[in-house]
Amino acid sequence: MTLEIGFVLAVMVVAMVLFALGRFPADLVALGVLLTLFFSRVITLEQALGGFSNEAVVAIGSIFVVSTGLQFTGVADRIGQWIRRISRQSESRLILVTMLSVAGLSAVMNAVGAVAVLLPAVISAARSIKMPVSRALMPLAIGSLLGNMLTLVGTPSNMLTSAVLQQYGYGEFGLFEFTVFGAVAVLLGSGLVLIGRNFLVPTRLGSRTVQVGPSTEAYRIQERLFEAIVSVGSNLEGRSLKELNFGERFGISVLAVEHAGKTTVSPGPRYELSVHDCLVLSARETDMEELQAVYDLDLQEQIRLGEIALTSDDLKMAELVPMPRSEVIGRTISELAVRERFGAQVLAVWRDGMPLRTHLGQLRVEAGDALLVHGSIQALTEIRRSGDFVVVSEEDEEPTRRAHAPVAIVILLAFVLAALFKVAPIAIIALTAAIAMVLSGCVTMVEARNSVSWRSILLIAAMLSLAEAMVETGSATFLGEWATQSLGGYGVLIVLGAVMLIAFLVTQVMGNHVTVVLMAPLAIDAAAHIGSDPRMFAMGVALAATSGFASPYAHPSNLLIMGPGNYRFFDYVRIGVPVGLLTVVASVVLLMRIY
Repeated sequence: MTLEIGFVLAVMVVAMVLFALGRFPADLVALGVLLTLFFSRVITLEQALGGFSNEAVVAIGSIFVVSTGLQFTGVADRIGQWIRRISRQSESRLILVTMLSVAGLSAVMNAVGAVAVLLPAVISAARSIKMPVSRALMPLAIGSLLGNMLTLVGTPSNMLTSAVLQQYGYGEFGLFEFTVFGAVAVLLGSGLVLIGRNFLVPTRLGSRTVQVGPSTEAYRIQERLFEAIVSVGSNLEGRSLKELNFGERFGISVLAVEHAGKTTVSPGPRYELSVHDCLVLSARETDMEELQAVYDLDLQEQIRLGEIALTSDDLKMAELVPMPRSEVIGRTISELAVRERFGAQVLAVWRDGMPLRTHLGQLRVEAGDALLVHGSIQALTEIRRSGDFVVVSEEDEEPTRRAHAPVAIVILLAFVLAALFKVAPIAIIALTAAIAMVLSGCVTMVEARNSVSWRSILLIAAMLSLAEAMVETGSATFLGEWATQSLGGYGVLIVLGAVMLIAFLVTQVMGNHVTVVLMAPLAIDAAAHIGSDPRMFAMGVALAATSGFASPYAHPSNLLIMGPGNYRFFDYVRIGVPVGLLTVVASVVLLMRIY
């Protein structure tokens, strides 16, 4: 092992540790890897920045836009309506239809987008047949990951594997080269979930997810409701809510104010209090005692307006599920400014199986949280369109551009056919489809820009520099030789199985993108050393890297359902390990027969 190989492997190990610890954003770690390799002169400037012009990166960014076009025109939403219609009174039918539907969507659009679109529909369908939501949402996430295996464009990691394979000179994968493996995985995975749903899929009775005719019982909002009247001569008179700052000072939320017989729900920060105003407050008793010690308020024994404020015809209850890679993750509730931006009020946050209801302003949003809010239908619509949250409520929003649905379908079909017949490189075809979505009005330019997960783009582009360094320095060859010396005597079947099993385990901790960058070069070199087909081993890595079923952090789809499904970490392990191992074993058998 040369000093250069040792250095590259050391950088790889440090990166793996940082990815696993999660102390720093993944894209920041990847950029750090890129700079380290460049300043140490392991790679040139062209190699360091080559990932940003890589075909796979351009294609991945374009696919995000195409997915958004399918979402905003209601193409994906129609599948959600079909799920609700066809799954009546049958739990097994709902699970099967959900998994097959989301798998089909995930084959041609971003998996997170597919889950986000179908999430409210699946929750509604589960509630209609009195099925615990937790038993319906886990199959939704698993189905989305299985569907990623159906096509080259199903997930960025498939295209990333193809890019690494092309770096080695073996040519890229075809659009439907994945399909036979993905189809078998979808059928076997769906069958296992269906058969083993009673002991593999968790049941959370009394789930608190908002439903048709929502209540606040699970969040126990009523326990924290108080009404108080501004008394004559009170030091509150004429002062605005912004000036009083009840939230930061006392941890108290003002849900509504009644003035002269008129109730204002979610009053804005400029609202000025007057004598005889009746305030509906969400607070702990100790917080109310502190408030009364400072301000002149008459606490009412009976709560008259509280239920009205929460259930009026003009306002609706909803849960906001943060998109896993959204900018809202890590920000405080105050920084989100939900009231100021949208006119809605955050009532509580569901985290780790319990509601958090007071001192919310300083609470930082985490992936897997669910925020209970109430606001007007217009406010919920605006929140939904922001792209930062999935809104789960009893109100179904009509897609904004349903008339453009036929155009979006034509663009999708043209994209698939062009890729199938290799009319042009996949990056150019995908970019053309994305531009067509914008020019046809399926998405606006602003929506197109916002739809791209720039963190993913940075992560993938920067990590390609590590793949380049592993190839150029011989680090991948070194690891491949080590692997074949350790396992080569057992034959191709065992080596392939071991590579896929390692990739499956690594992806649970680091996600599919990083797993592909680390494992694909090793697998390709290992295949070359034992005289096997490198394409077979690369395909094996791609399939295993997509099998992130056993951890909520393996894929954003898993995090997206964590809050609404009230899941724990072990819930993913319990069902994810059997589905993952079945997928790996079936893929090994198929790969050996086909290649």
